[in-house]
Amino acid sequence: MPLKYQEVKERIKKIAIESKVGSKLASRNFLSRKYEVARNTVDKAIAELEEEGYLLSVKGSGTYVSDKKPQRSLNIGVIMPSLVGDIYPKFISGIEKVASAYNINIIVSSSDNFPEKQHENVMRIIKMQADGCIIIPTINSEKTFETFQVLERKKIPFVVCNRSIDGLDAPFVGVNNHYGAYIAARHLAEGGCRILSYFSSHKYSTSIDRYCGFETALTQYQEKVKKGPVILGNYEEAVLKEKIRAVYEKEEYPDGVVCFDDAMGAALYGILQEKGLLIGDDVKVTGYDDSGICLILPVPLTSVSPEAVEMGKEAVKILRSIIEGTGEKDPFYLIQPRLIVRKSSGGK
Repeated sequence: MPLKYQEVKERIKKIAIESKVGSKLASRNFLSRKYEVARNTVDKAIAELEEEGYLLSVKGSGTYVSDKKPQRSLNIGVIMPSLVGDIYPKFISGIEKVASAYNINIIVSSSDNFPEKQHENVMRIIKMQADGCIIIPTINSEKTFETFQVLERKKIPFVVCNRSIDGLDAPFVGVNNHYGAYIAARHLAEGGCRILSYFSSHKYSTSIDRYCGFETALTQYQEKVKKGPVILGNYEEAVLKEKIRAVYEKEEYPDGVVCFDDAMGAALYGILQEKGLLIGDDVKVTGYDDSGICLILPVPLTSVSPEAVEMGKEAVKILRSIIEGTGEKDPFYLIQPRLIVRKSSGGK
């Protein structure tokens, strides 16, 4: 029974998809006889498939499967604690750079740092039958772990980024936070600081990792540098400022401070200015995240860049390889951060 035009096109398209790149297609006369259609029907089908990138005709030689053969479009959900700030937009930028090259559609949502909302977003991704998911989790909680278990049960591939989840055996792309704080503390020690402190208004896995990096640098420079007071806990703004003031009311105070993030650095600036201390001279300061705030502070803030764009790129590459069955099942990828030196640590 003769086939209709659209059926002929779909048959030839299926051959192209299932064949190796460079494979030669059967002659048009052969296909015309095979599908019991006129030669111009085959010509039209092949012409359209050439325009769509499946085939390539070479005059005097024949028709071949194109090396630009389109791939099936993938739909990937991306869930983050926030859509604003500096880190998250950079992370999305990295994802989009790779996604656009591989015909991947991205659906972005925010958990607003609430595990319950994160769970709702995951359930929405499951309902829309997404091919996979990339998640920067909220701070670890039992609810967060349960959410990832739902994805596992539904057999939806996912990649966890930036913050690991205790007990979860899953693909991970993160930043070497230990090394980031280490290079910040090392920079201050080599810049002449003699008393180093670490300040953080948050206490969880990431802030502890960075504190460990700070301690590693102190061990390396213990003959030249003394450990100053450490602030590491979950503090409201008023309590945090009082703790910082207490540190700088003493006669011997830290002349170098590694801050957990740039916001912590900005809070420290206010206290140092109250005390009449010059940032970058009397006290050298480093932040973390290389956010937009670094350049609008009275003294540009030296900060550790977590290379969020690279994290986004690697996350979507790994997820794509898992979906297509070409990558490791549970890869672990760690990005090395970079110190951006500015005036707050004595830089020019």
